[in-house]
Amino acid sequence: MKQHYLIRSGSLSGFDDLVSELGGNSEDLLSQCGLSRDDFSNPDNMIAFADMINLLELGAEQLDCKDFGLRLAAMQGVEVLGPVGMLMLSSQTVREALANAQRYMAVHSHGEYWMVREINQSALIERYQVFQDISHAKQYKELSFGVCLRLIKALIGSQTKVERLEFAHAPISDNGVYRKYFECQVVFNQENDRLILDSAYLSQDIQLISQEDKYLIEVYLKSLIDQFGDDIERKIKTLILQTMGIREANIEDIAQLLNMNKRTVQRRLKDKGLTFKQLLIDVRISTACWHLESSNIDITLLSEVLGFGDVSAFSKSFRNRMNSSPLQWRKASNEKAK
Repeated sequence: MKQHYLIRSGSLSGFDDLVSELGGNSEDLLSQCGLSRDDFSNPDNMIAFADMINLLELGAEQLDCKDFGLRLAAMQGVEVLGPVGMLMLSSQTVREALANAQRYMAVHSHGEYWMVREINQSALIERYQVFQDISHAKQYKELSFGVCLRLIKALIGSQTKVERLEFAHAPISDNGVYRKYFECQVVFNQENDRLILDSAYLSQDIQLISQEDKYLIEVYLKSLIDQFGDDIERKIKTLILQTMGIREANIEDIAQLLNMNKRTVQRRLKDKGLTFKQLLIDVRISTACWHLESSNIDITLLSEVLGFGDVSAFSKSFRNRMNSSPLQWRKASNEKAK
């Protein structure tokens, strides 16, 4: 069975406004890509990665706007990142923020992952696509790096200078358009998609979080908590998943997010015959199974995404629950899919 890669619908924040500005009809574009307004009723709704890519390409083509993805990036802020924004804003330094985002991105967006490498005095922020079904994702790639640069400048400051941006695809806009958006050298037909900047920036403390960003995070967390009413099991599982990678999951932090006493949480779980440890394992293993079936994510990276101390701890926990090693599970799943 073919896997469908998903992405948060919040990644298309500003789409309606941009289409309207260009004289188009967003409802019509959504319909042509098999999407509906209901898909965007909550920014945490997951939509097909392929549908989002097709929507951006269709918008650029039908509205005759070659820099559609870049224009959309210019309209987006921290709110599009959901849990990834929470993760990065909770970090102390830019290096820590990027490392945390690298670990978490595999959960936020199923069809891609990002890597941060330091070589000599340069930091390389690289994007990799998990699947190869869609080769025409140029608008999405440019949207992604437009948002990436805006985030970097939000963390470090607007004075941040980028050394170079490299794209694997050929240019789809004039060179002047890329200079306007990225304010650096942009080259094409390269081996990888990546942003390069001075590694000295990574050691800087993160800019103070604005009151607006704090408010957005609080609203986001409250919406997660409220959507399941009195279902304590669903609330805790959701918060474990959404904060995975921000910190090591523990009952104290989750109780604080629920605005409850730790013992109250333990008692309410006990009343349902559950424990926090049991729910934590459930979330980790179910998430692991999805990624092992749906992507080629490295096992070491996956163990970090899930919050395990090391690969051996992940493998042991997975085997205890699934009676199989992660690699054996992936192999068996791939054979079933054929």
